Amino acid sequence: MSRPAVPGFFRHLLLLWGLRFDIGLNQGPGKSRLLAVGAFLASSAPGVFFGLFFFGLMRLGPVARSDVWPYFILNLLCFVTFSVWVTWPLLSAGVDDHSELSRYAAFPISPFRLLIASTVASLFEPRALVFYAPLTGAALGFASVNRLWAPWLAVVLYVLFALLCAAWSRVALYAVINVLREKRSAEIMGGGLLAFLVAASFIPPIDTSWLTAVGTEGVDALDMSLIINAAVALGRVPPGFFGDGLGQLAWFRPRVAMAEAVGLLFFAALGMGVAYALLMRFHRQAGRAGPQSKDSQDGNPFARTRTRFSTLVTREALDLWRNPRARLLASVPFILAILLKLLSGRDLFVFLLGASADTWLMGGLCIYGAVVIASTFSQNTFAYDGQGFAAFLAAPLNLAEVLHAKNRVQAAAALGMAVLVALFYRVYFGFGTWVDIACALAAVVGVLPILLAAGNFLSLYFPVKFHANLKRRDKVPLTASMLGIVAASIGCMPFGWTLKLAGKDGPTWQSAMMIALCAGLYLAIYRASLPLALRLLDRRREAILQAVTRE
Repeated sequence: MSRPAVPGFFRHLLLLWGLRFDIGLNQGPGKSRLLAVGAFLASSAPGVFFGLFFFGLMRLGPVARSDVWPYFILNLLCFVTFSVWVTWPLLSAGVDDHSELSRYAAFPISPFRLLIASTVASLFEPRALVFYAPLTGAALGFASVNRLWAPWLAVVLYVLFALLCAAWSRVALYAVINVLREKRSAEIMGGGLLAFLVAASFIPPIDTSWLTAVGTEGVDALDMSLIINAAVALGRVPPGFFGDGLGQLAWFRPRVAMAEAVGLLFFAALGMGVAYALLMRFHRQAGRAGPQSKDSQDGNPFARTRTRFSTLVTREALDLWRNPRARLLASVPFILAILLKLLSGRDLFVFLLGASADTWLMGGLCIYGAVVIASTFSQNTFAYDGQGFAAFLAAPLNLAEVLHAKNRVQAAAALGMAVLVALFYRVYFGFGTWVDIACALAAVVGVLPILLAAGNFLSLYFPVKFHANLKRRDKVPLTASMLGIVAASIGCMPFGWTLKLAGKDGPTWQSAMMIALCAGLYLAIYRASLPLALRLLDRRREAILQAVTRE
């Protein structure tokens, strides 16, 4: 009997896409494919509006007739798109996209081919469609008002730019998971954050005095040499090769455009090579057993717990503290705050929002820190501790106590995170009043009950397997992710509405009171939904166990 032929690259690509689609739909009895497809379309829908907006912007008379603005907008969008893609693994703690290598270990596919297939597949996820939409709309708008020498070369430039972003996003992703896999990942990330803070203090802030001029005299008051220099500088870095290449095609310089296409291909290939090296290093390290250490009685945190519930709370707190992803999430708001000051972002918000700027910024960072901590773990509350749920089922205890302990620890971690972010903002920026702090923390107290209530039900109906060693984990289904985003949006509504009512005059203590009252209403909703969640937990315990322990 002849040996079956090894599938080709495109067959492997289709198989990988099919696997990701099944994981995203969380296939199994009773799972709705229609709901998952609807969630995919809904999550990609914002990209349509972004694309149409920038398409219309590039066709706007003053922009289309300008010799500067189209190229500045294109190059700026190239830089922003690339930056978002590369930093997304950090901003979202997205350490789920590396699982294919171990999943396909027994299959006839080389790791490098699998890496390429996985990278290409990532370009067709909902987030990719949203991230690329502004640049796609701007490029199409530019091509509709400027005759290009060779439209096919513009398509080649676009494809190579997308591959460049995907490749270096993989570099960032695999660098993050390598750090998380290290035994002293907390010290490494803490030291990196401190080094970033010190380095940022030596970089002079961006001059934003032009905002005042624009506010009083309009856009004509801008010094166009600043825009020209910025457009040229953005076009000389690899992500800007696409925007500059479109400009070269409009100026009928095909050789320059081809050279920039070669540059995009080179840097994309370089990124894939670095990503492959980091990925192989991670899997070599993941296959090794770490040093074993014995816990002494003095170092045993359970030696001093007096009740069963306090023991459960201590266990959940330790699991959360030792979780590598939690450490990564804890650093993100502080990094965003440092970048915000480095780029003089607060001045822009003051220009747009007036006296409410610090409330919006502080509240936004606090809510973001709380949401990423609470939603990440509450929406998979029975699996983020590895095989912990199986141990709970075997132990002589009520599962209601387990869920109470998990919710309490997740809420405490998110609230503590928000307090630290608020204090850091006040010290680091030197702005923010007690009213701003009260509004920000009241908003966090309001969003947490909704996140926990939604997380309880999502954990019951969308449980996924989790591997605590980061070697492999299943992705949370897209439907669950979308429902989690809806819950977070509902929780943030009182904060947004209150600040909208306050306008540029800034919030008052009455504003903080309004947010706190809404937080009390949300807390009542959480308490009312908890008995139903506990009843469903008893009914679905076997289904959850099967989902979180399957191989």
